[in-house]
Amino acid sequence: MVAKGTKLRANKESFKPLSPGFYAYHTAAESPDQFRLHLRVEPDGEGILVVNASTVLHLNQTATEFAYHLIQGKDNVQIVDAMSERYNVTREVLMRDVQLFIDQILYLGRENDLSPSATIGFESHVFDKNLTAPLRIDCCLTYRTFFDGDDHLLADNELTSEDWKTILTKLYNVGIPHVVFFGGEPTLRDDLLELMAFTEQLGLVSGLVSSDPNLKNPSILLPLIEAGLDHLTFSLDPANTDDMQDLSNILDQDLFTCLRIPIHSDRDYHDLIHELQDLGANAFNFLPENEFSHAHASHLQHELSESGIVFVDDMPVPYHHHEAQVLFSIWDPDSQPSQQLVIQPDGSLADHAGSKDNYGNLLGEEWSSLWSRVIAGGAI
Repeated sequence: MVAKGTKLRANKESFKPLSPGFYAYHTAAESPDQFRLHLRVEPDGEGILVVNASTVLHLNQTATEFAYHLIQGKDNVQIVDAMSERYNVTREVLMRDVQLFIDQILYLGRENDLSPSATIGFESHVFDKNLTAPLRIDCCLTYRTFFDGDDHLLADNELTSEDWKTILTKLYNVGIPHVVFFGGEPTLRDDLLELMAFTEQLGLVSGLVSSDPNLKNPSILLPLIEAGLDHLTFSLDPANTDDMQDLSNILDQDLFTCLRIPIHSDRDYHDLIHELQDLGANAFNFLPENEFSHAHASHLQHELSESGIVFVDDMPVPYHHHEAQVLFSIWDPDSQPSQQLVIQPDGSLADHAGSKDNYGNLLGEEWSSLWSRVIAGGAI
């Protein structure tokens, strides 16, 4: 594929960007290599491609055109024919790049435990309000937590299963490729498995943020994976022996798993992180316990990153209605998306869970109305 940071040079006389839109493709039933593709083409000609509802690829203009022609059912020669009319490059180079692109798609279709987002040598999008929609939406299913006991009043304003399916369909229809379910504690929703399966049916990449110890039970976790769960951020406290027990039941699964760990200023975590990586953790997320441990967490993360440890820092932090202050994970603005929008338990779109300010309710409004308020910065 064309090296990162470079693009094929277009013929100015014949160049016309692809029409923005959302396109889907499924290989024929008789094909030996089965995969599903969902492509969102942006007005600037770049795109977002979802492979098998499990990995989001951020594509530059050239790769977007490869994906577009593949979705239109063209073979390698036909793709080269179309592209050679638009770019000053030899057919040999185009044929090589097209085949490499298809090989990468096939690789993603076969592999498990992959990161939910990748560039594979393509230019990556960052959050940009010039996009037609975000690259991910976080869905706060409930504010309920394990600490709430029998207080069911917190669930009074929660959306029903059908309401969430309506919202997920709207997200799919505008080309949002990735959703993350969180809470509160999302596993307290009886319909989590149903919503996960519906998300997979639509073709969206799905993630889960949870601290539910029941996920260590394969009879609980495996149905979620089979329903379409693509990645998990699991919160644990190494100081709690119960949290550390049976953790391998999660880490042994074919599931990209990020462990979220609270960081205390007076503890060292180097050996622990390497031990958890050896057990099968794919990535980590540090959550400073308080303002005094933030510098310690940041320094620790920098050191471990240099040794090859992977960190995922843009997953939502659960909202606890009884906590006056919500702590945020370490965030590097040079490498992480600058914003993720949240759909709250009542269907309102906001900048973060628990916000009293929002951009409207997606259950009763169309996405275009809410997005125009996001662009204008005008919460209602």
